[in-house]
Amino acid sequence: MAVVGQLAAAVAHEIRNPLTSVKGFIQLFSETKQCNEEYMNIVLNELDRVEDIIFEFLTLARSHQEKMETIKIDELLKQVIQLLQTQAILVNKEINFLVESNIPPVEGDSNKLKQVFFNIIQNALDAIDEKGVVFVRLYSNDSRVCMEFIDNGCGIPESRLESVGEPFYSTKEKGTGMGLMTSYKIIENHKGKIDIDSTVGEGTKVSVSLPLS
Repeated sequence: MAVVGQLAAAVAHEIRNPLTSVKGFIQLFSETKQCNEEYMNIVLNELDRVEDIIFEFLTLARSHQEKMETIKIDELLKQVIQLLQTQAILVNKEINFLVESNIPPVEGDSNKLKQVFFNIIQNALDAIDEKGVVFVRLYSNDSRVCMEFIDNGCGIPESRLESVGEPFYSTKEKGTGMGLMTSYKIIENHKGKIDIDSTVGEGTKVSVSLPLS
């Protein structure tokens, strides 16, 4: 029963993220009485992502490989930020995106990487208070594309930082820990790396790097 409960919590967490986005845009349509075609396409893409997540949980017993393709990581990050920006504005929070020009492409699974970025930015938004800010910085060097997700939130105690990313461990009261655990695994499969640096009362920086194509 414990295993069933853990699996149910994992499914709920992974599906909640895209459904939250869909709900936010539907609320926006209801308030403005307008249906923006671009936002509608985002809603449809998020529903597709729900289907993909359900499919993955149904095929856990089988081996699964990422669908590798050439990705423009700046465009992918922009899509995720656009998804979350509407939710952030509704609760008086802000996401700032700084990107260097001419970011080289990477090889990866766009849906999986989108899931990682969504999890990290959503965690950052959850950590900040009203009028708080999440900074997203994208840059590259000779061998890697690097992303920094910085918030000015509550921070994570050093004693708990070592456990972040472990299954079913969360710094949030109702968190399952599956989001970051899944993110670590996805980035590892892309031959990348995640580092977390945090100071209580000052905020958290999550650094993600991926090899160039």
